[in-house]
Amino acid sequence: MGKARSAAIAAIVATLIAAGGTPAFADVAGPLAVTSTGLTDGQIIGPMSRFHAAWTEGAEIVKVEVYRDGTLAFTTTDPSADLRVSLTGVPTGTEATVTVRAYAAAGEWAEASTRVVVDTERPTASFTPTAGMLPSVSGVITVTPKAMSDDVTEIALIGNGVTVASVSSAPWTITYDTVGGPSYVTVRVTDRVGNRRDYSGYSVDNVPPSIGTLDFFGRPVGRVRGLSQVRVAFPGAVNYYELRVDGIRAGTWDGHKSDYSYGSTNGGLLTYDFGTRSRTAAFDVLARDVAGNEARKSFSLIVDGTGPAISSVTPAAGALVRGSRITSTVRATDPAGILDAQVNGYMANAARTVAVPAGADGRKALTWIVHDNLYNETRFVRYVVVDNTRPSLKITSGPKSGARVKGTVRIKATAADRNGVGRLELLVNGKVVARTVKAAYNFAVNTKKYGKTLRVQIRAYDRAGNVAATTTRTWHK
Repeated sequence: MGKARSAAIAAIVATLIAAGGTPAFADVAGPLAVTSTGLTDGQIIGPMSRFHAAWTEGAEIVKVEVYRDGTLAFTTTDPSADLRVSLTGVPTGTEATVTVRAYAAAGEWAEASTRVVVDTERPTASFTPTAGMLPSVSGVITVTPKAMSDDVTEIALIGNGVTVASVSSAPWTITYDTVGGPSYVTVRVTDRVGNRRDYSGYSVDNVPPSIGTLDFFGRPVGRVRGLSQVRVAFPGAVNYYELRVDGIRAGTWDGHKSDYSYGSTNGGLLTYDFGTRSRTAAFDVLARDVAGNEARKSFSLIVDGTGPAISSVTPAAGALVRGSRITSTVRATDPAGILDAQVNGYMANAARTVAVPAGADGRKALTWIVHDNLYNETRFVRYVVVDNTRPSLKITSGPKSGARVKGTVRIKATAADRNGVGRLELLVNGKVVARTVKAAYNFAVNTKKYGKTLRVQIRAYDRAGNVAATTTRTWHK
């Protein structure tokens, strides 16, 4: 706290003490009384100060409430618990009235109030060695403040959330042995009301640096191809590193260092052309921290220049397909995983399936291009036959429409298609009553099975599924 701020708060405190503070009690008569709020008039308190109130000796208290300027701020049913009032965000120097209200088991209640002064301003300080700016420290260190607020009550070194060393009086010098302690300590300054400020502290380095895992930036772990980027992690940060591929130095970085500054990094990046010849490459890392500790680690990288293996493609080779689009599916695997697949320029979905325009009748090439996650490519061409032309069909003999028939009547039809006829069907009154896989067939119709009127039609399917039908002939019995 600066001297000007201390003087201003001191003036407010003096005014409050001179004015006095008479505890306010309840209007309900009874033996219960709050004899002390646990605070004194003019007392300076922090944003989360804790205190204990007192009341009539022997009173059975069942609930205690704390009010700030008439607004309920805290409630407890444990009379022995710490009381508190939140003043976070309240400007320093603000006067506040803290009221403690106690409730007895018999229903009585009483209260008392105290005027306090709020101090929410955190203390300041600076240190030698300069916190957060020096190379890593080791062994025994001595931390001395160069300047600090006049209301500081403690300076502490904090590691992993725990105080490892502290001092609470002049000359405010901390001597601390870092060996066996945390890898980083911050400096915490606390003032008389509990406000505190944490400063960047000191990295402690008594062990060699750590070489972590490799990052391939979303590409398959452990696999590279051509110009690739590989990043090695240094969790504790290093001042120097060297990267070698197959024994040849491929990358290096030096953060340099002096008594007052140094460079460090927590990762080393290598951009390197591994080529496309499939092999296993040695990747060696040397790292050195600012204290001179050194570590080495070797990795094996798979240089992958092989495209995905395609195991199947649909439709089958030479398949007859019909319709405006052809649906095709590819099945492929790769140790690096499949990145994408496309056929005739159309990207497939996650199931590696896509529908492409069929185009005109005739032979159609489906050219699949499949990439793995290193962008190795495999191409595969599947030929199919597009057939959207219906077969030709005609009735070559049989009763004409309107004819009168009896007994068993024969009707003959012939179909043709350049890709072959799949089947012929005889329909009587809309139902299929006979079928054949022959392109020409003489169907027999037993008219006794039907009513007085028979509606007869022949339907032909080619091997692609295109269909043609004759005009319906109506016969009478």
